[in-house]
Amino acid sequence: MKALKFKSCLIEQTKRYSDGFALPDYLYDENGGFDREKTIDLLLSEEYGYLTDRGVELSVSVEKELGEARYAGKCKKHIRFRFALKRGASEAYFPVDLLLPNINEPYPLIVALDFEMSAEKCYCPIEELMENGVAVARVLYTDVTSDDGDFENGIAKLLTDRSDPHSAGKIRIWAYAASLVGKFMLDEGYVTKENLYVSGHSRLGKTALLAAALDTNFAGVHSNNSGCSGVAISREKGGETVEIICELFPFWFAPCYKDYANRESEMPFDQHYLTALIAPRLLSVVTAEDDTWADTEAQYLSLEAASVIYEDYGVVGLDRSQGLLTTGKSSANGNVGLCMRSGSHYFSRDDWHFFLNFIKSKN
Repeated sequence: MKALKFKSCLIEQTKRYSDGFALPDYLYDENGGFDREKTIDLLLSEEYGYLTDRGVELSVSVEKELGEARYAGKCKKHIRFRFALKRGASEAYFPVDLLLPNINEPYPLIVALDFEMSAEKCYCPIEELMENGVAVARVLYTDVTSDDGDFENGIAKLLTDRSDPHSAGKIRIWAYAASLVGKFMLDEGYVTKENLYVSGHSRLGKTALLAAALDTNFAGVHSNNSGCSGVAISREKGGETVEIICELFPFWFAPCYKDYANRESEMPFDQHYLTALIAPRLLSVVTAEDDTWADTEAQYLSLEAASVIYEDYGVVGLDRSQGLLTTGKSSANGNVGLCMRSGSHYFSRDDWHFFLNFIKSKN
């Protein structure tokens, strides 16, 4: 396996990784360019799994309109859509809440994958987003399919056959739903392609990253504290590992992914393949000092490595002039933005502000 040749600030500064540490080189096409299709195929085959949507019909309808001038007059329209999928006699649906700010277009629209819809528990500060002139299409991930090993509920039953070791896990299915929502928003004129983003935290940070990696309709992505099997490099990773995540959440991935437990150095890929698939688009990442499970240094290394592909596209990825960021510092000069904040595993207001300021600075 060819090693990726780049000079890592992380390895130089921390000496954490072994002297012989190396990442797999990228896959290139016959012209020497980054091969997106082969990279996607490898990641789906070995980590996230394939789904089959042939014969699946999608219809979208308005379930209800929730009134004008909501959220202290900062939201001019709130519509709940019903995304219905059907294959033969089998069907499933999930709701999506679209909230538009009370400003003139154009505005960014974020497909926000969330854990809770109630204002008290959600990771989506709607009033602040509206005030900042940002539209949001909110998706409660368990409305798409449950967060467990049941593949017979929600849209999962239409898309995957878990008897296949390379079949889609739940992260791939949630990412598919995010893409359906993004495409609908584009097709219906609620947003332009250069203003469409996707975001998520933790397992949904992994999901948002995969959605944007696979779907270039998204102009960028915010992946918050995504850690293992998200942004973070798996080789020599601290905290959560492939073995641990596959023991706790085997249904998130293709069944064959567990075969790499304690064999990360043998993987023909690592998570820099995933982050590189965002290039040359915008990639925003927040890590947290106390989130040792996610491993901030492993996430930094992935973004450093992905910057090789950004540079191939003629743009700056992660601005490495600052070296490994210390707590409270951020880097947003290139098309890869990184904030290393204090605190724990959480999607905070500060994280949202970093993301919003990052995308606004590029437009």
